[in-house]
Amino acid sequence: MVVYVSIAGDWLQGPYVYYLYSTYGFGKGEIGQLFIAGFGSSMLFGTIVGSLADKQGRRRACVTYCITYILSCITKHSPQYKILMIGRVLGGIATSLLFSAFESWLVAEHNKRGFEQQWLSLTFSKAIFLGNGLVAILSGLFGNLLVDSLSLGPVAPFDAAACFLAIGMAIILSSWTENFGDPSENKDLLTQFKGAAVAIASGLLVVSHPPSCNNYFFRFLFVPFSLIFCALQMKKLLCWVPSSLCLKVQCTPLCSFGLLL
Repeated sequence: MVVYVSIAGDWLQGPYVYYLYSTYGFGKGEIGQLFIAGFGSSMLFGTIVGSLADKQGRRRACVTYCITYILSCITKHSPQYKILMIGRVLGGIATSLLFSAFESWLVAEHNKRGFEQQWLSLTFSKAIFLGNGLVAILSGLFGNLLVDSLSLGPVAPFDAAACFLAIGMAIILSSWTENFGDPSENKDLLTQFKGAAVAIASGLLVVSHPPSCNNYFFRFLFVPFSLIFCALQMKKLLCWVPSSLCLKVQCTPLCSFGLLL
């Protein structure tokens, strides 16, 4: 339950990041820099957050995820580029924690309670289907409800995400127990950063997962390309509308954009 709530806090934000930045007046170049900062932050800190969670505690790392992402959501209220950049860095750190700390805590807690190992694979399969499937769809529909149907503005999904994250953090603090990794495998922070730098320099982290690269390209280009696609379809539709009816149709910005194309 906690994982689904936490993932919902992540999925609610994705479709509206580019749109929010564009409403603040930033161009594609500046938006690209913001995206790169977030993904770069996740790439850098993702190499060490797992080890830090093992040393400091997985439960504490999950709480840190909630707090970090809530702070990232708060920065979305500011149109200042530097504040948004800080938010992207925080969001990158939070993403690294989401896909490491929760799973580590689950595996350790599962083994500590002596459950059957086959249950663990079933749990992960359900988490993938529900968390990355059903929860993602419902989060998208809920975000669309907030922005379009209720007209609460592009920041509304981020506020909703912060609420979900706060609920998840409250459940973690009230019901989860702490667990740690193997102390013999812990390394100091400087050694971890050196290992991460070597891996990044060798190109291992860049090419090791092409599907993730495609996913991030899609996130960045989805909004502008979908706008162009909708505008082109609007242009085709207007070509079949009688001119007498066109005079009665209010011309929206999207219609104007479509006619220009």
